[in-house]
Amino acid sequence: MSPTARFSVVASLLSYTIAFPLTPRQPSASSSSALPSNCTAPSITFGSCPEEAPSQLECATYSVPINWDEPEGEKFDLGLVRLPANVNSTKKIGSLFINPGGPGGAASDLIASLILGALPIPEGLNDAFDLIGLDPRGVGLSNAVQCDQKIWAERVSWFPKTQEDYDTLVDKNKRYGESCRNKTGPLLEHLDTISVAKDHEAVRIALGNEPLNMVGLSYGSQLGAQYAQLFPDNIRTLVLDGMLQHSQAAASNVLIESLGYSIGLQHFFEWASEEVTSPLKGEDVAALCSELLKNASTTSIPAPACDGTSCRTDVNAEELLFNAQEALTFKDPRVTGGLSTWGDLASAIYNATHGDASALSTRFDEAAAGTAIYCLDLDHDPAVYDFNYMQTTQHMFSTFHPLSQGTGQSTSLLHSCVGWPYATRNPPKKLHVDTEATILMVNSDADPSTAYPWAVGMLEEIKNKVFVTRHGDGHTSFFTGGETASTIVRYLLGEAPVNGLVLDS
Repeated sequence: MSPTARFSVVASLLSYTIAFPLTPRQPSASSSSALPSNCTAPSITFGSCPEEAPSQLECATYSVPINWDEPEGEKFDLGLVRLPANVNSTKKIGSLFINPGGPGGAASDLIASLILGALPIPEGLNDAFDLIGLDPRGVGLSNAVQCDQKIWAERVSWFPKTQEDYDTLVDKNKRYGESCRNKTGPLLEHLDTISVAKDHEAVRIALGNEPLNMVGLSYGSQLGAQYAQLFPDNIRTLVLDGMLQHSQAAASNVLIESLGYSIGLQHFFEWASEEVTSPLKGEDVAALCSELLKNASTTSIPAPACDGTSCRTDVNAEELLFNAQEALTFKDPRVTGGLSTWGDLASAIYNATHGDASALSTRFDEAAAGTAIYCLDLDHDPAVYDFNYMQTTQHMFSTFHPLSQGTGQSTSLLHSCVGWPYATRNPPKKLHVDTEATILMVNSDADPSTAYPWAVGMLEEIKNKVFVTRHGDGHTSFFTGGETASTIVRYLLGEAPVNGLVLDS
């Protein structure tokens, strides 16, 4: 997608303190030497962006190897944007990378969203930092993955009921992956998170070789954690908000995410039944949704706003459950980043019960980069994840989590990767992160996407950290306002919270 097209869309997407010194060792030569010296340019020059972009935004490119194991080989350009620190600020610290997650979220879109007001800039942040949006390889401005969306649009269940269904799913995944390789080129085989972390290190050096400041949201927390393991001496502050744990078995990941999704749905049902602005006020929303799913399992619900080119013209029960999850990200309608809110989900369910499921239809234009990235970070051998595996795990999911039934991003990505024709480069493994800088870990205890047990599990993998729990709904905390967002900003400015802090907003 062209830079012009990228900026026509806004955002894909997210106490008591004690002072601690933010003076880590100067960036280590030994850490930086993990990148060949001929791949680290002395500086990056920012210029104007396409006219569709906000005028305050600055744009740049930076060349890196497609394969970091072959630094003399073919290269491509990363794209990044910068919102400079406030001109009159006397409190500037440096640059702050913000990654919105996904995988496949464009950091450039997030920074544009901050300028346009779709997301709030946390108070004090732009006085202290140039805000950097580096699009990960294969995303947005960084040679975005291109695939045959007609293949993606083929309706194939992620929960195969027969061996034939399973074979159809594997064949679709293989053909889709091959189409991505044909349209994207060799970069498709090098989109793993380790390569993305090395890209961030190269850009950090090119921006002046100052210690890293970064906020990683959702999948961005995995990126941040893997960066910290690779370059432990080169960090000033690192926020991991809404955490993934890249060391669990695939079935465990689905169980953990399903727990978060189920909790989120339960809270939503209560809210939608009681909230005065909800079109479902006074209804038994859980029972209503159960009946809706039952009916959709036999007869798909029309989606009249979809013409079959950008989204499906009808919606079945499986798709209803998978597609509702994103709308649980933001409870507060004032903070959305362009994503759906709980109010939007209530309206979507109301409309679906009246024969219009357009708002819950599967989109055809959102999966390419996320799928391609995830498949290189995941074991996806059909000999392991065979039909028997899928049958057995689906029985487990529906038994332990009858509300969400194993639906969610972990399942959709895993089942989209089985049979992927390119090798895993960053398989799941336990990290051993030991940094001099204190890392801030943040998670909501009712996060519907990055469930709380993942964050608790990461306490074993990150040595020098403080952990903050937000007691509340929604996915990630940095852009939700309230005490937790303020705590994150204070940490970035130089004060770490007490370890184990629990906040209500």
